Amino acid sequence: MNEMLLHYFWKNKMFSVTELETTEHRALRLVKVGHAHRDAGPDFKQAVIRIDGITWVGDVEIHVRTSDWLRHGHQHDKKYQSVILHVVYEDDVELGGNFPTLELRRYIPPSMVEEYEQMSCSSDLLPCRGILPEVTGLQFAEWLTRLAFGRLERRREEVLAELHACHESWQETAFRRLVGGFGFRTNAPAFELLAKSLPYKYLLKHKDSRLQVYSLVFGQAGMLEQPPDEGDAYCCSLRDEYNYLRYKYGLVPIPVETWNLLRLRPQNFPCVRLAQLSECLYRIPDIIEHLLTDDGLEVLSDLPGFEPHDYWKTHLHFGRASPSHHCMIGTAAFGLLVINVVVPVRLAYAAFRGDEAASERALALLEEAAFERNSITRQYVAAGFPDANALYSQAILELYRHYCTRKRCAYCDIGCLILRRCQ
Repeated sequence: MNEMLLHYFWKNKMFSVTELETTEHRALRLVKVGHAHRDAGPDFKQAVIRIDGITWVGDVEIHVRTSDWLRHGHQHDKKYQSVILHVVYEDDVELGGNFPTLELRRYIPPSMVEEYEQMSCSSDLLPCRGILPEVTGLQFAEWLTRLAFGRLERRREEVLAELHACHESWQETAFRRLVGGFGFRTNAPAFELLAKSLPYKYLLKHKDSRLQVYSLVFGQAGMLEQPPDEGDAYCCSLRDEYNYLRYKYGLVPIPVETWNLLRLRPQNFPCVRLAQLSECLYRIPDIIEHLLTDDGLEVLSDLPGFEPHDYWKTHLHFGRASPSHHCMIGTAAFGLLVINVVVPVRLAYAAFRGDEAASERALALLEEAAFERNSITRQYVAAGFPDANALYSQAILELYRHYCTRKRCAYCDIGCLILRRCQ
């Protein structure tokens, strides 16, 4: 038993609420459980109870054992003077305070506790897979939609925090998010560092020169720090151009050691992704404006067909030839950019302007985008989760990272269904 589960039981009244009694055998009627309180102080605020016909309004504190009150030192904390009820699973000591104690163990079915313990201790990522065939499409839709909205809200706040770091410049903010998006998780930290080291205004000054755009991106990525092979004319031209621009703008490249080069597919090699990014910045000079505006998606949809400089058709690194390979962005990568860059940026921009309609249009992009298939989402789909669109894949990633891997089954709608069957 833990406090998280007791919080869940109390909040959702997952116990017999009739004929409740305090540990002193006084009749207790639960009117309102109160509002969960996450800051310092009692666990639930503004609860309403009736004891022996008298109504009490105040706070509720929850512990596994009564003695936890003393162990946590609440008797010396003024924030707990408004407590009207102490809810515990096991009453192991007499406090003698000014509030009654309710021992929940008497009212919670043992099978419910056993079921929760089995789920939380299971080594299976999805201990709930046995009940998934019983989950209706509507139940899936409601839960996954809430999960996706929670994830999107957090990402929107991240963009707004980035805006503040960029001195309220939406262009610079959107540029950083775009560059970071090209990391595709494997090299996301390196791309984010690159974005911070290369002000967007410098790229705009040289947007008409493909050579200079490439040289700024590769140079700031630290890829031109090593002396090039004299036979590699393309690398030499980029390095010469970068050395000029570096001196002109006082630029400092990021350490080349920042990049992850291990266990990558050819499409995910840093230099290939940097070439794709460079080509996008050159081919669509006003790409940042298109990130922010609704009518810009039509222009951005050309990205999958952009092919970087021919050099990258036969190279994965500078100075090392490789078999000819495909190096365009591709539709799958473009879909990830829409999910991870376009939608969060537009949601934040809409919130900044107070434009609810623009926010709805940004959310609609996820419902139109294809479901993201990766090692995580495939496990959930195989277990029975729906894969209708990108909104659902975002929800599954949220479920995986913030519920399943943390064994927070009591806070998951599907976990709740399992527990309610035990009542």
